[in-house]
Amino acid sequence: MAPSPLRRFRVLAPLLGCAVLSLSACDDNDDGGPEPKPPVEGAKAAVMTRNVYLGANIFRLAQAQSPQQVPVVAGQLYATVQATDFPTRAEALADEIQSVNPALVGLQEVSLYRTQFPSNFLSSPTPDAQTVAYDFLAILLEKLQERGLNYRVAAKVENADAELPAALAGGALDLTDLRLTDYDVILARGDVQISGVVEQNYTNNQQVPVGGAQVTFKRGFTKVEATFDGASFTFVNSHLEGLMPANQQQANELVGILASYPRPIILVGDLNTGPGSPTPAYGILTGSAGFTDAWAQVGVGNGFTCCVSETVNDTNTSGFDERIDLVFYAGEGLTPLSAQVVGDLLTDRTTSGLWPSDHAGVVVEFNIAR
Repeated sequence: MAPSPLRRFRVLAPLLGCAVLSLSACDDNDDGGPEPKPPVEGAKAAVMTRNVYLGANIFRLAQAQSPQQVPVVAGQLYATVQATDFPTRAEALADEIQSVNPALVGLQEVSLYRTQFPSNFLSSPTPDAQTVAYDFLAILLEKLQERGLNYRVAAKVENADAELPAALAGGALDLTDLRLTDYDVILARGDVQISGVVEQNYTNNQQVPVGGAQVTFKRGFTKVEATFDGASFTFVNSHLEGLMPANQQQANELVGILASYPRPIILVGDLNTGPGSPTPAYGILTGSAGFTDAWAQVGVGNGFTCCVSETVNDTNTSGFDERIDLVFYAGEGLTPLSAQVVGDLLTDRTTSGLWPSDHAGVVVEFNIAR
């Protein structure tokens, strides 16, 4: 996904109070009173949010002012998808997951590209291309398995499913239908038990202009109830729209849905919002909805996660200048212990010079009361 409309804001992470780290270490008990109680020992589990990047900025299709321009722009976008080489980037993403060993991973922009030649778009505009070009989920799972990692798909929601004619073979009279299907996915480690799966789309979605017409870009969320080492919690993963009014509408819709889920809840995702953002989802979640931003509690530094260029071959880190990939939590029994950004260092790039994604990821470790 291209960077959200918000750019160049900075976040000052709060200093960690010693009370967060250890109550007993902060008090010499000079008053002779009772010893303070240590934090309740529970299960410790890390969670991760990772936008894996669909490989091109599809909102460039809005530049097509007529139907005749669509195949040219679509062909250019697919050339970018090929150049950003997800199979190679998936190696780096799998390395990240291996290094932090999260119990649950929330993935966004998990893309499936399919083609059909010759194009039948004019006679059959409903998406029907079946020849798989790139299956991001299958590729990533294969890379995880190669590393001996035991992750499975716990929940998967189909979002936008769109097909357009693309000039891939050299001319407007020689078109290929290009189909993109977008998913949000939760991966669960083998030792995490899963129940209560929900895979749902939002009612409110953004309309995007393409070639003089309006196309609805559908988004959604996934939810599971997880049990690990005797501790249970609800885990939700979502990719909110970055455009208005859908960002606000989807945030309000999500808050209403979350209110019906058992707590404690961890919510992760590319939410296209952040502290001080013009998109209101951050304020909606941290306001009356009662969610806490884990990075604001235990993160060190700015926590920026977005976004390098569309070609993901930047030679510096200046593109990471906003924080929109977030981990929220609500309810008793969850204590964030640490937070880190992954995939934001020059050394995280592939040997060919590609970043793992246009986004960086966020990993938060929690103590979860049993």
